[in-house]
Amino acid sequence: MKKILLLFAALLSISVSAQNKEQKRVDKQTTQWRYELQAAVGQAAEGACLVRVWTYSSKPTIAEGQAGKNAVHGILFKGYPASSDGTRISGREPMISNPTIEEEYSEYFAEFFKSGGAYQRYVSYIGNGIPDAQIKVGKEYKVGITVIVLIDQLRKRLEEDGIIQALKVEGKLPTIMVVPSAMWCSQHGFVLKYENQGQVETLPDYEKAMMGSPELASTINAINARMAKRGFPLKDLDAALKTVKNESAEESLMTSSMGDAIAETPIDILRRTAKADIWIEVEWYTTAQKGGSMTSLTFSMNALDAYTDMSVAGVSPTTSKPVYTSSFQLPIMMESAIQSQFDGFCNSLETYFNKLNTDGRAIKLRVLTWDSFEEGLMAEYDDMELNEIIEEWLEKNTVKGKFGAPEISPSGNRMTVENVRIPVKNAKGRDLDPRTWARGLQKMLRSEYGIESQLSTKGLGQIQLILGDK
Repeated sequence: MKKILLLFAALLSISVSAQNKEQKRVDKQTTQWRYELQAAVGQAAEGACLVRVWTYSSKPTIAEGQAGKNAVHGILFKGYPASSDGTRISGREPMISNPTIEEEYSEYFAEFFKSGGAYQRYVSYIGNGIPDAQIKVGKEYKVGITVIVLIDQLRKRLEEDGIIQALKVEGKLPTIMVVPSAMWCSQHGFVLKYENQGQVETLPDYEKAMMGSPELASTINAINARMAKRGFPLKDLDAALKTVKNESAEESLMTSSMGDAIAETPIDILRRTAKADIWIEVEWYTTAQKGGSMTSLTFSMNALDAYTDMSVAGVSPTTSKPVYTSSFQLPIMMESAIQSQFDGFCNSLETYFNKLNTDGRAIKLRVLTWDSFEEGLMAEYDDMELNEIIEEWLEKNTVKGKFGAPEISPSGNRMTVENVRIPVKNAKGRDLDPRTWARGLQKMLRSEYGIESQLSTKGLGQIQLILGDK
């Protein structure tokens, strides 16, 4: 019996030694990161993605064991392209776009990806990890396994460990409001006619859209939830519309005796009331297929600077794989469409707002004169024309003295300056809005030259100053 036990122990030791040797060989192969990621058919839960990983190895069993590790590595450093087989599944950019990070934190990732390492917490296997494809390539195998990677939890872990930075903008993050696009509103009949000085404009009717489309509310909620997880302050469209309605007595049209006017459309008023830095315009449509038994979703969104209407980030139109209509759930499909491009979307917002802190926010300034202000902007004060005095003030009170070339009307009663770069913060570090900034010009003209003026705004990004009276 004693000899049998000794023999068994020896065999066990040999087996363990062989397993350890095999594991070291497997780990060595893994560090070469020989794999491919492919967009996978199907849906993952919110905050996760479904991906097929193809692992190359001399033994199929080794490839099976390394699939999860490769999938997490690929999500972090490689990403994967959109499908090209007609399923129209979107691809994904790598979570870490800086190619030096892996080498810079090599010890961290060696520990993270070791056998039994932390990577295991962020991956699970479809079909218990059984390969769904196996191809013999020369002397080795290419093994395909579909896995789920918990991307939100993975990002949070790396942020907490200081490997990647959480979304960060100098100062506070931009405030976001999600609205339906003008095209979507037009396609669904959610529009209104607005007359401005004899010109009729067709505008999105957000109030009508919110009341007439339950899908819109669920879409906005889905996007808001994801933006909130990344720390963005949010403005709710429905709440902003109610505020505008309650403040309907507020004057929205000012006309001088010359007939010049600064007219605010309902959209301008909403922007001024909500004070959201970024408007995310969303649009989508569903397509019935196979006689209506299946449905696909096409979705896109575009982030606009609410001050300039300039596009600063976007999610390209993405069409989902058709699912059975009976199981079609819009919020889940939206999440799937958004998440593949969400990191890049947020990074674009971060880059844009950090640039604003460096280069200033662009606004438009119009300076007019009342009829009673006879000499207009050509009037001279201390051997300088009034328009020159205003330009000099702009040079001192814009970021790096940047503003567009002023356009002065032949009559000298109107001055327009585009791309006026105002600071995002004032000298005390507080948020600076265009109206508060323009008050500086108003006060200077009053205190130094005795010129009274009337200040008004259009939306968030246009300022008008009418000289000659309050």
